[in-house]
Amino acid sequence: MDEKRALKIDLEELCLAMENNSYDLDYYLDLETGEVIFISDYMDDANLEELKDRIDENPDRYEPIPKAESSEDYDDMVDFISTVEDEHLVELLEVAIDGKGAFRRFKDVLARYPEEKERWYRFKNERMKERAISWLEAIGISLQGE
Repeated sequence: MDEKRALKIDLEELCLAMENNSYDLDYYLDLETGEVIFISDYMDDANLEELKDRIDENPDRYEPIPKAESSEDYDDMVDFISTVEDEHLVELLEVAIDGKGAFRRFKDVLARYPEEKERWYRFKNERMKERAISWLEAIGISLQGE
C-alpha cells in the first residue's frame, strides 16, 4: 500500500477489539468497509463458518487486529502514576503494581479514589486510541474525516 486509504472506522470499537485479549475471540478489520468483525468459537456454527470462509477467500481484504500486550498495559499504569499528584496515592499505586496481580490491585486502589479512577479511564482510552491510530497508519489506513 503506497498511499493511505481513508476509511470510516469506529475508533472506539477498534480500541475495544485491541483491548480484548481473550484467546477465543479474533477480530479483523475489513479494509474495504472499515467494519470491525469478530469471530468467536461460541458463535452459531453457520455464521462462524461463513465468516471464516469469507476471510480465508479474501485475505487481502481482512486485516487481523492485534491484541494489546500486557506490557503496554503495565507501561500505561506506570505512566499514569507519574501524573498523580496525591503522594499517598502514588505510594499505594506503586505498591499495587509490584508483582503478580498488578492490574487487579491497581484497579482496587483506584476504586477508593473515584476522580482518579475516572482520570485513569480517560488516560487509558487516549492511549488505546493512539495505539489504534498508529496501527492503522502502519497498515496504510487513515481515519476518514481526520
